[in-house]
Amino acid sequence: MDYLEFFHLKDPPFGLTPDSSYFYPSKIHNDILASLDYAVTQKEGFSLITGEPGVGKTMSLKIFIDRWKEKAEIALILTPRLAPEEFLQAVLLDLHIPLQTANKNEMLQVFRDLLIERSGTGQRVIIIVDEAQNLPEATLEELRLLSNLETEKEKLLQIILVGQPELRSRLQLPGLTQLDQRVTVRVTLRPLSAEETIDYINYRLIKAGQGAAIFDDKAKKAIYRHSRGIPRLINLVASRAMMVAFVDSSQAITKEHVRHAIQHVADTSSSARSWSKVLRYGLVGLLLVSLIPLSVVLYGRSRHDAARLPTADANPTAREASPTLPTNPPATALPIWPKAPISGPIAAPAASNPQATAPSPSGPPAPAGVQPSNPSAVTANKRMAMVAVTAARLRDKPTAESEVIHKAVEGDVFEIVDEWTQLNGNKWFKVRLPDGREGWIASYIIRFDAPR
Repeated sequence: MDYLEFFHLKDPPFGLTPDSSYFYPSKIHNDILASLDYAVTQKEGFSLITGEPGVGKTMSLKIFIDRWKEKAEIALILTPRLAPEEFLQAVLLDLHIPLQTANKNEMLQVFRDLLIERSGTGQRVIIIVDEAQNLPEATLEELRLLSNLETEKEKLLQIILVGQPELRSRLQLPGLTQLDQRVTVRVTLRPLSAEETIDYINYRLIKAGQGAAIFDDKAKKAIYRHSRGIPRLINLVASRAMMVAFVDSSQAITKEHVRHAIQHVADTSSSARSWSKVLRYGLVGLLLVSLIPLSVVLYGRSRHDAARLPTADANPTAREASPTLPTNPPATALPIWPKAPISGPIAAPAASNPQATAPSPSGPPAPAGVQPSNPSAVTANKRMAMVAVTAARLRDKPTAESEVIHKAVEGDVFEIVDEWTQLNGNKWFKVRLPDGREGWIASYIIRFDAPR
């Protein structure tokens, strides 16, 4: 007997692939769809949908596209890391417009002719960009210019940007002010509430055929606590909990089944992070242990050097002035670094070494031959970059298509070690991470900190 047969279900109720037939019409999802319908109907121009990963942005797009596919020409761009010309080509291809040329001006003319033709028949033309936080700045500017295609009465093109919360921060940067001002609809997808999570689980079970699978109240609450109402995580934990119950030959899914499922999910999703923490803390511990013997050696050397500080016997002038001083006074007769001058011949410095007499601006004189350290002189010329958006990606090369090597958050500060300007004018800065690695970050998501 397989999994579905055991629970008397016709479909897996908690599949991870977005399926519009399992769309749960929560209040926030219905509000988003109503807002998008209004924007397209009224030809409002730009719309913005943002939300954390897994909250249902892709599912909402599927429902919206199903509603409008008979009344509009829709170009769905899923790979937004494209230069302006590549982006325009992708839009035309998705609208099934054959490309006769790669000349940008000619492509724009073909696109404008299509918009005017569709407007005459009452059809809308919509561009939807998923993961829009990854759009290069030049391509965002190209979108703004495309939105200027209009008649005297109305906009010919509606553009929907869908992305993670950092997209909002990007649009607030000075270089994108004009685009930000054109956004007329802004909606943020939030996770489900505790009550909505319980209703969501019941809804999907009914859609799958109801069957005999029953999550008890404690199990549903445990799923909510772990998932925080994010539908993708709800599906993941609920699906694993049903599998645990199936192995346990139980058609009732309990809190204990959910607990085992969460352990499995946590083990598979965070093993890399766990090993990273082990290695990081292990290295720190190893470093601290290795510093202990080094500290002992340095302390012993400082005591040895203190015992060899110049005494009155090493100074002929002092011997003449104080002939009764012992030849080898005990080491304890001299403090290592006196905080106040000592009166008398014993405090007289060696006249043969003027450097030894030079007072240190921050305390007692330094031993001969050792220059006081000046950390500010070492770091005074460093340029620092501070992340100015909610989340940022550092890449191994100065392009938006290159591999991500580190994720930073707003307020992180890095030392700038190099810079690069692309042919299209986009500037990138090479920065050094705390662990010594170096990566590239785009200029539009940072601001310059004061030199250090």
